[in-house]
Amino acid sequence: MSDPKLVYSLEIRLLDLEKKVLDLEKQVDGLSTGRKAAGVSGFAPLPAILLKRIQDGENPVRAIRQFRLMTQRELGERSGIRPNHISAIERGMSYGLKTAKRLAEALEVQVDLLLK
Repeated sequence: MSDPKLVYSLEIRLLDLEKKVLDLEKQVDGLSTGRKAAGVSGFAPLPAILLKRIQDGENPVRAIRQFRLMTQRELGERSGIRPNHISAIERGMSYGLKTAKRLAEALEVQVDLLLK
């Protein structure tokens, strides 16, 4: 037949897992509530060290692309901008608002972060 100790231990483990899932759901809800309260348009916040690199003069497109672990080709596919154009932008070529919007959407950041 069934071992009562085994059944009891499985029930305890199940209750433990249910509690962990509930805690994780609360954390996720808290994060999304915090984003909405902060006014961030659904984008995850960038780490302070990355923002400091951009502030110190590093190209924002390159810094954020590398932080997101994307290649120029992947960014090009997401944004609809050719990789050689992205390369030129990362080397300092100027670009317009339309390009900045496309890059910002692909990099999941606010447009003003990419505009100098």
